[in-house]
Parts: sequence; structure tokens; C-alpha cells
Amino acid sequence: MTNLKTNLSILLGILFILTTSISQARPLGADTEEYTYRLSQSTTAYQFWTTPPSSRVFKTDAVPTTSGAAVKVYAAKNEFEPFQVVLKPTASGSVTVSLGDFGSGITGEIYQVKYVNITKATDALGKTGPYPDPLWPLANGASVSVTANENTAFWFSLYVPKSTAAGNYTANVTIGGVAIPVQLHVFNFAVPDEQHVKSQMGFDHKTVLSKYSVAGTGTEYWTYVNKMKQYFIDHRLTSTSPLWSGGLTSGGGAPYISYDCATKTFTDKDGIWGFEDPAAKNLGGSIFRNGVGFSSFMAASFKNNDASADQRPTPFCGQTLTAADWYTGNNPNSAYNLQWFSYMKAMQDYLSKLGYLNKAYYYFANEPQDQTDYDAVAWYSKQLKTAAPNLKLMVSEEPKPEIYTTGKIDMWLPVLQNYNPTVSNTREKSFGEETWIYFLHSTRPPYFNPITLDHPGIESKFTGWFVWKYRLKGIAYYSLNSWGNNPWTTPLNLNHNGDLFMLYPPSEANQAIAYGSNNHRFVPSIRFELMRDGLEDYEYLYVLNGGQPVVDQANAADTQANKIISSLTSYTRDDTFIYNLRRLIGLKNGGEIATIPDILPPDSGGTPGNYYINFQDPAGEPKANPLVVNGHQYTKIGWNNYDDTLGYGWYSPNDANWKATYLTGVPTTVNELQKSIIYSDWGRLATFEYKVPKGTYTVTLSVGWYNKTYSHQKVDIEGVSFVNDETTTPTQPYLVRTKQVTINDGKLTMAIGIFDEYTMLNYLNIEAVGGTSTATPTATATSPTATKPITTTPIATTTPTATKPITTTPIATTTPTATKPITTTPIATTTPTATKPITTTPIATTTPTTTKPPATATPTITGTPPTPTRTPILTPRAYLPLILKR
Repeated sequence: MTNLKTNLSILLGILFILTTSISQARPLGADTEEYTYRLSQSTTAYQFWTTPPSSRVFKTDAVPTTSGAAVKVYAAKNEFEPFQVVLKPTASGSVTVSLGDFGSGITGEIYQVKYVNITKATDALGKTGPYPDPLWPLANGASVSVTANENTAFWFSLYVPKSTAAGNYTANVTIGGVAIPVQLHVFNFAVPDEQHVKSQMGFDHKTVLSKYSVAGTGTEYWTYVNKMKQYFIDHRLTSTSPLWSGGLTSGGGAPYISYDCATKTFTDKDGIWGFEDPAAKNLGGSIFRNGVGFSSFMAASFKNNDASADQRPTPFCGQTLTAADWYTGNNPNSAYNLQWFSYMKAMQDYLSKLGYLNKAYYYFANEPQDQTDYDAVAWYSKQLKTAAPNLKLMVSEEPKPEIYTTGKIDMWLPVLQNYNPTVSNTREKSFGEETWIYFLHSTRPPYFNPITLDHPGIESKFTGWFVWKYRLKGIAYYSLNSWGNNPWTTPLNLNHNGDLFMLYPPSEANQAIAYGSNNHRFVPSIRFELMRDGLEDYEYLYVLNGGQPVVDQANAADTQANKIISSLTSYTRDDTFIYNLRRLIGLKNGGEIATIPDILPPDSGGTPGNYYINFQDPAGEPKANPLVVNGHQYTKIGWNNYDDTLGYGWYSPNDANWKATYLTGVPTTVNELQKSIIYSDWGRLATFEYKVPKGTYTVTLSVGWYNKTYSHQKVDIEGVSFVNDETTTPTQPYLVRTKQVTINDGKLTMAIGIFDEYTMLNYLNIEAVGGTSTATPTATATSPTATKPITTTPIATTTPTATKPITTTPIATTTPTATKPITTTPIATTTPTATKPITTTPIATTTPTTTKPPATATPTITGTPPTPTRTPILTPRAYLPLILKR
């Protein structure tokens, strides 16, 4: 009977999917469906529509023309899943909003999407004006003011318990008295309780207690402590201090609970204020997540941000710390060191006895910057591993031989833009070292950044897919709730909107609210909720694969992850596609379909043709219009940001400092296309995309500069290496490579550059295999920048009208030997002081400063090559708050 019921549920689920795909919205294809459409419950007074959660809704967005009869939601058991319903009224007023009961223990929360004013865009992906990000919690049946002809978006978050039966559930969202059906399909599998992506998210518990007017250390206090822990568990994240307000150590690794220097033993008599009780609750899972608890925790951490400084406590166990005890003294057997390293071994053994050693790590150094730092980190890690070989060590740095040649690191934590998967995978395979990544205000295009407020919402959802593809073990971010500046009014920090916060204060004025006045609800951002969505997607891949992925081993889930993340800097930014792909994976995980259909992102359609690109200043030399070389007409493309209407452009950081050059006085052996060059004078990585129909193409690329040497040029096209850290010289000034690539997403993607090095681009030929000589147009010419040719047949010469694109005017200097911006001073955040009733000694914070790069100007057009000798930019230090200090 049980099997019969299960099979019937599966059949009904498939019928539900098929019927809703047909009746509710226009299907995109046999295996895909639309998620953005006008709802048929719309009236003359209220227009309703829906769109995926990763699609940000702006006040002036047009109501879609496609229609559907209900909102479609898909979720696994033990999963949180959001959806949006948007109202555009014809008149101002107020409406009530409520969510009905789905039954079977399914719960839901309601939020209103609110806006912050962006005065300066973070980069080319952002824009100024009101930007949707805060999610304001609403009670069921709340009244909300709406404005005529402006969208008001409502965000709903459902939770499906593990005990809920697979199948279909329906409830109504009611807005302004209009009932809108929501059809929920629960997949026949559960998202695992365990967090398979570890994390370290900076979080200030005391700030929350203050803003929510939680006083004392009584019942209200512990209610909020548990509530904050549950919030992290629910979002599949771990704070920097998951044991707060207890702990094992304090700043610099000093003991937090009692340690006997003579017997080398820990004793915990502090109960919930100590280590063992909060560890049982938060790590062992006696309260949280069905006995699983948080997946990792910092057993000890550094005290300040100078990686070469000895940050250990003085005195310790009757010994006074001196310079002779540190790496320059190289005396691990000094009296102080004998006591300290015995303490480290005791910590390892204590954690092992309690069963928490596999979750523990000592994060002992932050962002080493130079050889002095590397020497200190290498020496200290070696001594630590000698004393306590099984206590894992973390440093916020990419794997570097300056450290691992003589030292030993278990957990590398590079900032995304410095992450090298080849090196990290080698360290994991050969030495068992894992890699996490973190994000900074300096994590800019072409890299995704889930923290950036004014980026497409889908970037936050990328997180889980990216971690899967690159076999990363965790993520980190330095501050979820730094509210010194009011995020509601001042979202910009270090030219990065959203920096320092992914949660908002419960008051738009950033004032403390009366205790309980908002039903004890936290105020998340769209980014925060979509990061959870992406981490849940990781668990879909985990279930599909039957376990964690292994470096350099292909598995069943990779085919799907690769459709979203093509490379370190290339991503499928299609909201409908990612939700369709997730739905199909969910159906496969639940046994509702036998195989996952091989869906691909949509493109502009048409037959693959031939396309020819010359990289140059579109308004400069060569000025021939049309530009025809060897019978092919070339589109003149410079440095403009990606424009979907044009169908091409760049994703690059703000400081890319693009320049264009046209060589004169060179031999006739240098063809017209190789005389023109574009490059980033500060050696920044960038990604170029160009819309073409799906298909297989023969691609020819040229890089180089006549009579000059550039030693580290790199180009990958559609994941295929064309130029791999290679040199051009006066005897071989150009590298011309031809390879075949397959394009499945309707865009040729080219990633260029090695940080701090030059890649000199000349031209690109994209020719369809077995195609015609006529290129199918993919965009309409609407920009002063040169656009793609409609055909490869030359057209009549006209006066050139191309002007420099105004959206991405490059930074220029008087000569192409520009120096890079001065290093920024780090962000530092104080750790929430534990409320154990003892005297606390806070660590002072530093005030971040920054030096802006030169003002923008038009590019330098010159035949003089740049000199590749520049001062490197150092990553800002002190990105993570410290934990648990007395």
C-alpha cells in the first residue's frame, strides 16, 4: 500500500507539472517553463505579476505580457523556498496582504521588498536610484501603502518540513482582497541537515541585542541567543562565533575556560558561559538541526591583523613572551614555547576527547602581505603542526610556496580574485589541504560577488554552484551586520554598495526598537536570502551526486553545475534558466523523472554564421568604414561594458584602465588588424561576451605587440585555453591561435588576463563549423559604439560615426606606464564581547581609508608600449571580526 501511495504521488506530481506548464504560463520548451508572467487575477485596479526571486523588481518595471493563472513554487523537504508576487495599482492607497495555509506543517513568512537609494553605482552592473534589497517583515494580514503605477513586490518564504509528504499543495496569497493561487510542488527528497558548505560569516550578536532592546542576561537574552543561532542554521551559514556567548579561547588563542599549566588540562566549570554546554548545543546539535549542529568553528583566532607579529598572550603559564620566542629567534624549545605548544596539544586532545576536533580550526593569521609575513606564518604553522598535528590551521591567503614549502596549512582562504583552482586542487590532492573563498569590496567584475547590493540578484544564488564546480569547502565574509553607518541610508562603503551588511537594522532610522515590536523578526536582504537559495542548490547537487565532489574527478552533477558556472569569470545570468535547471534536478533527485533533460540557456536563435572582431578604439585607427581585411568585414569593438542590446561587451573591474593603441611605422608584414591593440594598463582580468547562435565554431585569436616583449598573456575562450601564460617577443611578437569551441548559451565568452600582467588583444574570428558565410544579426545598432555587421559582405563606405562609449570611459594616464592605486587600509571590525560576567578588554578598531584611482579620461592612443613594472596592489587586511575575547 505504501508503494502504491508513493507511486500515485509521483504520477500526480508529474501531472501537476505538465498541466501547470501548459495552463499557467507560456512554455519555453518541452522541458522548461516560464516564471515571469502577469497573473490572470489582475483587475482594472490592480495588476499582479510574478517573477523568480533572483529577478530584482524595480518600481518602474513593466508588467509582463505573458500570462499565467497561479504562482509556481518547487521545494524539497527540509528546504526554505521564496517566491515573489508584484502589485502595480492604478491608484495610491493601502492593501492588506496575507498567506493561506498549505497544510502538512508547511509554514510561510511575508516580507515587503523595500528600496535603498544608490547614489553611486558599484560598477557597470549597478545603477543609481531606488534599488530593491531590504526585506521588511510583515505580519499575516498586514496593511501596506502602495503608490499609483509603481510596483510593490511582496516576498514570501516557505519552509517545508522533512515530514511533509511529496506532492502538490495549494494556498492563496491574498492582496487587496484578490486571491492568487500558489501551487507548491514538494519534491520526493529532503535537503540534508548537515551544512556541506562550511562558512565563516562575521556577525555581531551584541549589535542585534542592542537594536532589538534585549536587556540583561535572563530569558529574553537566551531567547535571542538561540534565535540568532537558529537563523544561521536555517540559512546554512555559520557565524564567526557559533558558540557565543561561550567559547574555548579568546583573542590570540588565550584560554577562555580554565587551563592548568601544570597538568596540561582544560576544565570547564562555566556551564552555558563556557565551552562544553554551548558546544553540545551548537556543534553537537542537541538543540539545532536534528542533532547535526554547525559544521565548523574557530577554536582559536589571531588577535590583530599583522601576520608577522607574535600575537600570543603574555604572560602565559608563568612565562613572559619575548621576541626570542617568535620566528626570528627560531627557538621552539624556549620556556615560553614549551608551555605554549603543550597548550596547543592539550587543546587538540581536549577537542578530540569531546568529539569536536573534526569541526575545529585555528585561524591564526590574516592576509600575509610580504616575505616577512610569509616567514612568520610558515614558521608558526610548522611548530603548531609539530605540537598538535591534528589541529587544523587556517590562513586567509591563497596557497603559496613561500608558506607551504616549510610550513603546513590545512585550510587556505583566498579572496575570490586571487583564487587559483589548479594550485588549490593540487594542494588538496597531494597534501589534503582544503580551500575556501571569501569576498571583499574589491571583488569586482569579471568576478561575481554575492555581497554586492547593486548587482543582479542571481549573483548571490551563484554561490552554491560556484563552490560545487571548483570543489571549494567553504565561504567567508567579514561582516553581515555592521550598522555603524545606517545601511538604509548609506549603503556605500569603499565604493561598494552592500559592503559590511547583508542584514538590515529593524528600524529604518537605525534606532533601537521596543522589545518585541516587530514580532522578533530579523530584516534580511534579498542577497542574504538568495545566498541561502544557492547553498540549498548545492545540496541538490550533493544529493544528485550521492555525496561530496572530489577534485579532478568528474561526477553526475558537474554537467548541470557547468551550465551555470562556465569558468572563474563566466556565468549564465538567466533567472528562468537557473530555476528550470534546479526544478529538473529536484525531480530527478526525487525519482520523479529518470533523467535530467539536457536543457540549455536560451539564445537569440538563428543559424550559426561568421563573425569578425577587431579590438580597437571604435573612433580611432584603423578608420576604414567598413573595415574589411582579407575579404571579411570586422566590427570595431573597444572597452565598452557588456550591453545586452548591443549583444557584446566587457565585464571588468572599475580600475581596469582600458587603453587602445594603433601602431604606426611598422613593417608591412604586420597586418592592419595586428596594428590595433586594446589592453588594461593595470593588468586586470576581464571577460568579454559576444552573442552568437548556439553551435560549434572555429575561433582564431591574435594577441601581441610588434617588436615588444610581454611575458604573461592569457586567454581562455569557452573554457578552452588559447594562450596560457605565454610570452610574445620581438622575434615572435604575435601569437595567433585557432581552435574549435562549442557555444551552448548563445554567447561566446572570452576571459583574459593574469592579475598584474598584460594581455594585448588584436582580433578575433568566429566562424561557424559547417555554417554559412553570412552572420545572423543578434542585436540592433543603437549605440555610438560600432555594432555587429548584419552580413559579412562589405557595405558601402560611409563617414565613420562611432564615438567612444560613454558608459565605460577608461582611466587613462599621460603615458602607458601608469602605477596602480595605493594599497587601502584594512577594514577592521571589533568582535562582539561575550557576556560572560567578567571584565572584557576590547580590541580597538581601525578606520578604513582608501585612495581613489586617477580620474577617468579618454584612452591614450599611442605607439609607445607600456612598461610592465608596477607596484602590486595588496589586498586590504582585517576583513574578518575576531571572536570570543575577554
